[in-house]
Amino acid sequence: MSESLSVSDYLLLCKSVPQNLLETSKAISWHELNISADPEIVKIRRKIGEVRSEIHRMRGFVRFNSINDKILFGYMKPEHNIGMLIADIFAKRFQKNMIILGNEHRVWVSYYCDKSYLRQEDSKSLNNVIEEIKSLIDSDMEMNIEKIWQVYYQSQFIKERENHKLFYRNMPKKYLKSAGNKVELRLNSTTLDDYLPPE
Repeated sequence: MSESLSVSDYLLLCKSVPQNLLETSKAISWHELNISADPEIVKIRRKIGEVRSEIHRMRGFVRFNSINDKILFGYMKPEHNIGMLIADIFAKRFQKNMIILGNEHRVWVSYYCDKSYLRQEDSKSLNNVIEEIKSLIDSDMEMNIEKIWQVYYQSQFIKERENHKLFYRNMPKKYLKSAGNKVELRLNSTTLDDYLPPE
């Protein structure tokens, strides 16, 4: 898990890292990383900060649906190579549940039970994997969590306090898209049909 990752492990999660920074990162500790003013170490600190920031956002923005009471899946399209790490974090949080995260190009599966992990990464699409799993368990039942979120947002909505600018400052659209949050993205999506009278 993330607690046991070294500086170089975190740096390897970054989407693009020069070889010289990787070599330097193997010899430094977390303490040195935080206090050093060396230009190379400052670059490493920035890259690790980008990775940690994206890990934090994905943990907060990913929304799950369920196939049954033991399989949770969600959309995630991270910039860095953090998919397996995020799947492991959720697997540890929701023990004895299979966690499937993915997008159109990649899928990460993680299961945690009794202090051991089962994990897999594949280059299939999330939809294909979900359909395969449904066919294996003979289930078409899927809770639509997106509808539940929509009901929640509508129940909390107060027209007088509507402030899209503040909302998107705290939850930028870029990160909502990468975590697949469709409900939050539609907050400011009034169309011409909304102004036309019904026929």
